[in-house]
Amino acid sequence: MSNIDKQALRERAECTIGILENIAGFEPSDIDGDTVELRFETEDGFDTGCDVSIVDQSQKAADVVRALLDELEAKDKSISFLKDQLAQLANFNPDWDKLEAATYSLREHMAELTAARKRIAELEAREELFLRAKALMHQSGGAPIENSLNPIDAWLYDAERAAAGKGVAS
Repeated sequence: MSNIDKQALRERAECTIGILENIAGFEPSDIDGDTVELRFETEDGFDTGCDVSIVDQSQKAADVVRALLDELEAKDKSISFLKDQLAQLANFNPDWDKLEAATYSLREHMAELTAARKRIAELEAREELFLRAKALMHQSGGAPIENSLNPIDAWLYDAERAAAGKGVAS
């Protein structure tokens, strides 16, 4: 039901309520047939009224109540449907938990892979230094490099000895 239809139904219900409340204000002895004369004053003070059929108003009230009940039933069906959908989504929860755990595990593995790549890059850089040190040793005729000469050369020499397993770098 659209918002316009709902507003029209609300207005019909309020109008019917007003008329039935006016009819209910009559004493039973004042009602001598199917119609009653409803009198009221307009906003500008003009006294007016109309004859209202009790049977017609009862039928209009029944129609409004029926429409309201239909709308209530439609709302109940909508709520039931949404609850079913929610229950189905809740059944997918274990799958979501597994997916979340797998995602977390993947993130951990990616972090480990990144750390391993970084370590490989460090080792490759050291290998390059080692190869330069080896070339320097070769150029010097294989003579040991004294620690007192060039600190960089000494470090490279120590790195070569450590890599060869002949000693521990200091």
